[in-house]
Amino acid sequence: MKIKITAKERKQLRAIFPVGYAKVVSKRLNEAGIEPARAKEYVPKIVSDVLAGHQSDFNVVLELFRYKDELMVKDAELKQLRTKNYEPAQDNPATKTQ
Repeated sequence: MKIKITAKERKQLRAIFPVGYAKVVSKRLNEAGIEPARAKEYVPKIVSDVLAGHQSDFNVVLELFRYKDELMVKDAELKQLRTKNYEPAQDNPATKTQ
């Protein structure tokens, strides 16, 4: 059974992923000890081909969506920090220097 990314998913992922996403995903797969069926190790070309729909690899698809979720969580955390209202410290007033 071949699992491919749909055109809608492909568009969403490309909008989220930063430049160099394929290197990150292939490195994560290799560090996890997962081996592709037709190569010795994952390379960025395999990852980009899977996202483009030219190849099918379940492990790459799974890792792409894990990476997407990780980026979405980081983005949400950053937005939450940016919207927090911080009050300036009132304990020590700034000393004036010459």
